[in-house]
Amino acid sequence: MNKEEILAKSKLENRGMDMVNLEVSRNSMQVGWVVVILLLSAVMVVTAITKEKMSFDICFAILAGSAAVFGYKYMKLHKRHELVFTILYGLGALACLAGWIIQLTK
Repeated sequence: MNKEEILAKSKLENRGMDMVNLEVSRNSMQVGWVVVILLLSAVMVVTAITKEKMSFDICFAILAGSAAVFGYKYMKLHKRHELVFTILYGLGALACLAGWIIQLTK
């Protein structure tokens, strides 16, 4: 394959995909995720202070979402630290799920 054939094939594969739009979409999802985590964390802290009760449901959602993010990154990048964070967040999510279930049964 020569240079022109490679370029033509690349243009065909990436047709209709504006790299700026893709990058802005990816960054906006990251910003949105950070905002969600911050807001849910604030709600969790306020609930813990005012009702003297841990919000295991919110904690579970934050940790499960974080585990999913790192799990996806590990599947794509195969970096060891991504797997470590996937496991840690996953274990935290399971602990919060157990706490939530116990709260529901009381």
